[in-house]
Amino acid sequence: MKTVLFMTLFCFASIGFSQNIDKRLLPRYSESELVSMQKNNPDEYSILVRALDVAVSIGEYFEQDGKTIQFDGELDADPSTPQTFISLGVDLLDNRNQYFKFKGTNKIAIVYSKNTIMQIK
Repeated sequence: MKTVLFMTLFCFASIGFSQNIDKRLLPRYSESELVSMQKNNPDEYSILVRALDVAVSIGEYFEQDGKTIQFDGELDADPSTPQTFISLGVDLLDNRNQYFKFKGTNKIAIVYSKNTIMQIK
């Protein structure tokens, strides 16, 4: 009886630990997608988790003579609150940073590329 109980508890514990996903990714990805990604593409999963903390930089933008930014779009979000690539509805690109204006402000968001994300310390 003790052996059966031990094996049952062990199975439940194994299932719980094997599906340890970052819940901040759930607004964009299903739990099954994340578990599959952890198993089949762990590098991509690591990039997404890291991106939640470092992929977005928000700052002020002032146009200067001779310096222009090619914007990728305009965001209807509050630049004074913490944002992630998921909350902004932006997909991460492999090799190119993206620049977005916040509607009605002089604030911009830089969304770093996957390659840049892994280089940020």
